[in-house]
Amino acid sequence: MTPPRPSVLADTLTWSFRLLFALVALLAGAWLVRGIQRVPADSRAVVTRFGQVIRTAGPGLLLTWPSPVDTVVLLPSQGRQVQFSPEALESGSAFASGVQELPGAGFAPTENARENTWFFMTGDGALVHLRTMLFYQIDDPVAFVTAGDHIEPMLRRAIIAAAVHLCAARSLDGILVARPEVAGTPRFVTQREQFARELVGEVNRRLRDAASKEGGMGIRVARVDVVPSIPLGAKEAFDAVLTVGQQVERSLADARTTVEARRQIAEQSRERELDDARAVAEESVHKAQERSALVLSLGHSPPLDRGTVVDQLYRERVKAVFGLAGRVDAVPMNDHARTLISGASP
Repeated sequence: MTPPRPSVLADTLTWSFRLLFALVALLAGAWLVRGIQRVPADSRAVVTRFGQVIRTAGPGLLLTWPSPVDTVVLLPSQGRQVQFSPEALESGSAFASGVQELPGAGFAPTENARENTWFFMTGDGALVHLRTMLFYQIDDPVAFVTAGDHIEPMLRRAIIAAAVHLCAARSLDGILVARPEVAGTPRFVTQREQFARELVGEVNRRLRDAASKEGGMGIRVARVDVVPSIPLGAKEAFDAVLTVGQQVERSLADARTTVEARRQIAEQSRERELDDARAVAEESVHKAQERSALVLSLGHSPPLDRGTVVDQLYRERVKAVFGLAGRVDAVPMNDHARTLISGASP
């Protein structure tokens, strides 16, 4: 007895389920492959699972559950330094959009206290403006990831507090060269050289104090670049004198360049005119010598007589005529018929 054949609908359902299973398996494989990542040689990785840190990894191949299960945060290695500008957090203020776009005008305090953040009072009652750039290293990646967005505001508060403390303990000449007559004083020179190093130590001390109370952020400041300047007023006068001096030097340099260029052009023109004159004179002399050579030779060469000169001139003229002729027909001497010489027009 022949078994019943499966229906077309059953075959369709079977192949549909097979294709659906293959598609699901392909999507699952693609999702799992996203969990394979490469950590560069100069970086470290912190793996979080649903927001909780579970492990850290160094350079190499990293296998994790794909997002949204695991999240990988890449951080610089411990030897690398991260650059941070505290003024970047104030990019929307009037100070950043106004004064910073005109560096030649200097820095002036305003009525808005928030815009006077980076002006500090020195120990001798003067006012100094500081522009700082921090470079920090990540010692604890777990604490760094946990701190998150609180790191940069904390660094800004620490650098401001440290600058207030150090500026109050120094005079203006101990931070920058304000008076040239005392610029070489050993005490002021030492203070200016140690200002950035002491600022690094003061910031790290405040970060440690904050870590003991609120929890660490896993960073350590390695270097601070400081650019001090005096406020608008004295700086405006100094800049005006410097600008005028630079303009004078630039004008003198341009004048020297113009004079030298014109001198070179005149020298080249003179040499070119002299060369052209010499060439024309030599050519005229050669032509005159060629034209007078035959006449002059009559008095110096006895064998030459009038007949010889006439024969030579005749040969030269006939040669020129033959050079213009396209065809030459020879006719016997006794034939009194006309001779036609066809050729190009002279």
